[in-house]
Amino acid sequence: MDITKIDQPTLELIQKAFEIVLDQNKIKYKKIGIAEEGEQLLFLYEGQDQKVHVFKWKKASCIGVSVGVLAQSVLMPIIPHLRLLS
Repeated sequence: MDITKIDQPTLELIQKAFEIVLDQNKIKYKKIGIAEEGEQLLFLYEGQDQKVHVFKWKKASCIGVSVGVLAQSVLMPIIPHLRLLS
């Protein structure tokens, strides 16, 4: 499914896709979330240190992209950092 708009159901699908990618890469977490802030989307990650880490990207870059591809493209560059936090 390609993303056509950013609404609550879409944010929930994105979060589920992020959970799958994290699980596939054996990244442990206490909680994760996806939120909107203006023209950006936020990936909120709580690791074992019990601190919330925030990663941002442009909302516009999501339109026309599948949720799986989006999750991969956002998470793969930060996987090494997340491993340190998990």
